[in-house]
Amino acid sequence: MHRVHYFDTSEAAYDACLDTSPCIEEGDVIAVLGEGIIGLASIDPITVTMSAGALRAIPAMPASALLRELVHDREQLRHAVELALAHHLPVAPHFMPFALRNVPLGPSQTVVALTLDDIMVTVDAIGHREKRLAMRASLVDAESAHGLFLASAQRKLATARRHLALHPPVEPPAHPAG
Repeated sequence: MHRVHYFDTSEAAYDACLDTSPCIEEGDVIAVLGEGIIGLASIDPITVTMSAGALRAIPAMPASALLRELVHDREQLRHAVELALAHHLPVAPHFMPFALRNVPLGPSQTVVALTLDDIMVTVDAIGHREKRLAMRASLVDAESAHGLFLASAQRKLATARRHLALHPPVEPPAHPAG
């Protein structure tokens, strides 16, 4: 059975897992929302979120290795991961394969990795767009609203082109499942 226990601190959650009372069973989900922690109860409670508090953080490993190493099964891990995602808490990447639903990630939770080819094509496209805007700008009064808009767009494109040309591409992150 899937049960969730909420605590004020991760220390209280840890102590409750070690208590001999039958309230918390191995595999129950433990939540400490104030500390951004979702984990699973056992004699050595673990966390599936990036924050660990008093719970044990599991090092990154493939999902199959996690299932071999932990006392928790796939279903228990899924419940913990989905609860963390429902509360918009950052889940450790190696636990993400246990999420069933496709959860959209916000911009702060993702990385866009561009190859050098991507950057060069984009820089080239910006250069072509700058030329077209310069041609249009030469046909209108520079002090008109249209002229001022075109000048602003040209400045922004030039800045974007410089930034792309100066910064190396980001290495794509490794897939959490290994």
